[in-house]
Amino acid sequence: MKRRALATLLLLVAATTVACGGGASERALEVKMRYSRYLPASVEIKTGTTVDFELVNADPIEHEFVIGTAAEQLAHERGNPHDPHNGPGEALLAAGQSRHLRYTFRDAGTLLYACHRPGHYSYGMRGTITVKA
Repeated sequence: MKRRALATLLLLVAATTVACGGGASERALEVKMRYSRYLPASVEIKTGTTVDFELVNADPIEHEFVIGTAAEQLAHERGNPHDPHNGPGEALLAAGQSRHLRYTFRDAGTLLYACHRPGHYSYGMRGTITVKA
């Protein structure tokens, strides 16, 4: 009986710590690429959250998913169009492909996710991530 009470107490403390922001949390999020747009187009995340992105390219063309600041997005836009996108927060998806990407948001602020295939960024293929403290 004492073990059960102790286990219940430990679970309660752990749940309270996570709920109050005392520990890291995880979240799953599907991002669909369709008609050269992202769905959802914006998300809010708490600092310290690790997001398991399920990226789904539902278009008949290749797309990218690159997480970064506005300045980093402009650097990607001006950079090598054949970049393999294998850094943290980056993925390249062939037509009809799905891919899993795990990313931890450590700092509060605003980030973007975007595609830098020719013409896609200027067309508006980007989304906003608001990371709140």
